[in-house]
Amino acid sequence: MNDAQPSEHVRNIALDIILTLVTCGLFNLYVQQRQMRAVNAMLKEQKYSFLSWCLLTLITCGIYHIYHEYRMSSDIATVMSDVNPNDTILCLVISLVGLFLVTDAIQQTHINRYFGSTKL
Repeated sequence: MNDAQPSEHVRNIALDIILTLVTCGLFNLYVQQRQMRAVNAMLKEQKYSFLSWCLLTLITCGIYHIYHEYRMSSDIATVMSDVNPNDTILCLVISLVGLFLVTDAIQQTHINRYFGSTKL
């Protein structure tokens, strides 16, 4: 477990999905920023930067985001020994077909579990 307060990184996945859909995807920017902070806390280093991710995603017309989802899933699997390494490939395939919300939900499930919560 990490020293960070669980409430800081544990999120309600269903609410995140609903708010993302209602705001036509804009809320997902906030979701990404929160997940980057959570994974940085899990790794105990500043590996992910929202500004870099945002600029590279815009410049590459979204292609960088697919790589980002794969890399973040890989880092989560590295930190958590009980995560199936195939989840990394699953997240990559799901991202390739454009279902980023599903990838985010999988990642947030692992983040919630890491920080001590099992709620969805």
